[in-house]
Amino acid sequence: MKIYWYYFLFTSTLFFKNADFLHAQSIAEIKTIKNPLEQIESVLNLPTHFSHDTTLLKKELAPLKALAKQNKSIPLEWAYYMLMADGYSIAFDHTNAISDQYYKYAALLIEAHPNTELEMIGNIRQGYYNFVYRKVIDAFPYFLRANDLDSKIDRKKIPLPVKHYQFMASFFNHIGDQKKAIHYLHEALPFAKPASRARIDLINSIAVYLSVDSLVPEALKYLKQAMNEAQQAKDSVWIGIISGNMADYTWKEGDKQKAIELVKKNIDLSIRYDEPNDAMRANLVLASWYIDQQEWQHARKHVQASEYLMKDKPYFLKYKMDAAKLLASISHGLGQQDEQLRYLNRYILMRDSLEKRTNIKELQKIIWESEQEKYDRTLLSEAEKRQKVKSTYQFMSLLLVLIFAIVILLINRSKANIKIRNATLEKEQLQLNHKKQLVDQELLILKNSLSEFTDTVKQNDITIQQLREELEKEENQNPTYIAEVKANLNALMETHIMTDDRWARFRHAFDLVYPNYLQQMKDEHAKITENDLRILALQKLELSNASMSELLCISIEGIKKAKQRLKKKLDSPYSS
Repeated sequence: MKIYWYYFLFTSTLFFKNADFLHAQSIAEIKTIKNPLEQIESVLNLPTHFSHDTTLLKKELAPLKALAKQNKSIPLEWAYYMLMADGYSIAFDHTNAISDQYYKYAALLIEAHPNTELEMIGNIRQGYYNFVYRKVIDAFPYFLRANDLDSKIDRKKIPLPVKHYQFMASFFNHIGDQKKAIHYLHEALPFAKPASRARIDLINSIAVYLSVDSLVPEALKYLKQAMNEAQQAKDSVWIGIISGNMADYTWKEGDKQKAIELVKKNIDLSIRYDEPNDAMRANLVLASWYIDQQEWQHARKHVQASEYLMKDKPYFLKYKMDAAKLLASISHGLGQQDEQLRYLNRYILMRDSLEKRTNIKELQKIIWESEQEKYDRTLLSEAEKRQKVKSTYQFMSLLLVLIFAIVILLINRSKANIKIRNATLEKEQLQLNHKKQLVDQELLILKNSLSEFTDTVKQNDITIQQLREELEKEENQNPTYIAEVKANLNALMETHIMTDDRWARFRHAFDLVYPNYLQQMKDEHAKITENDLRILALQKLELSNASMSELLCISIEGIKKAKQRLKKKLDSPYSS
């Protein structure tokens, strides 16, 4: 029996259609707001959903652009770019070049006028923009940067912290890092008003993420807290949703009738307050419980009620698959074998389709870990460079102080001995000049060293800029599914030497994309070794000998010989 949590990730609708659930102030009202943070929050709540009418979008936001220029306000101009990017993504219902350009304008603006809080929010919004339109890998750099900036910002200065931290939590939950997702939900809690829908949503979400990590007692504690907040707010919708979540525990404790009543209550409230997705999932849960009790007709009724609420969108594929499986179980219970086979066939087709998406998600998680390692190494390298610069300046400062002290000492000594014989004075003067020459030479050497160091820093800056430009080019690509998988695997291999540990992770991902390929080769050709399997996998991905050489730490000639030996094993009639 499968239990569904009555919670779903934020979608593009929640991200962009802010006019549907927040009271948007007019530009005239926004002008009167004196508090900068409250003003920027009001701007970000302006409506941007005008269907496909981008002309109307520009017209509605033109006063904001004028206000930003009139006040020479960097935050208002940045917010204008954010809203334009949102509006065009809604118009196209996808990532697009115009939205990308507006995000770039915003990033360049903050680069020229540093504001850590707005930089973080800009990265969160652009990352989430890619995430909600299923370009998850393209979202990685933005969430990496936002995650890094989180420790450097004043949380009291970020606009709409609850909303943006929820975006972070949704992303990390998607890639399987529930601990990080819960961290960001806790960061958002202090900013949510007591007994508000936002706070109830946050607490319920924490319970959901804890349940994913099988931390049941903790999850139940937060569910009870969410229910208390919902009852204080007299929010019938959330009372129904949380009741459905708590019904799972009630069922497991053995009070099945009470659990069924809780889910029925959830369905009734969800339908009454126009929450069809919640009602859809609740009906599937209730159907599974009726199957457990062999009440076949009740179970069928609730599966059909759930199917009626499903739409022809990717999000519903999982629930359609589970509905087919439940109907197959019902048909089996009623002795309807033909119907059972028909539903099982539908279930298998949907399951295969869903497994392909699961494989992509697993690969995304592997790539995320790789990108995080690279990002951490880059930060460490930059920190080391900054430390070297700091040490150089400290050394030079100390040296100049010492030189100054020596010069002062020599001057004082010269004054004290001014009456000494002319010959002695001349000798001491020569010694002093000689010492001064040495000091000048040391200063010259230091200046040259500093110049060389500066040139090196500039060259590093150029290199970093080139890498960033290459990253931006990669963001505009949109390959097909198998090409994307190949490219991602190729990127993973080019970044790391193929150690045993990484080979194991790579092998896992490869087997998901090419099921049984390597195992079949090994079964058919008993003499094939583990190293041969690596060559076969890399050949399957059409990698060059040079790429294989770097990955496996073998010379190109060694790769060629390994291929020749492998070919003999595959061609040999005694290999199997």
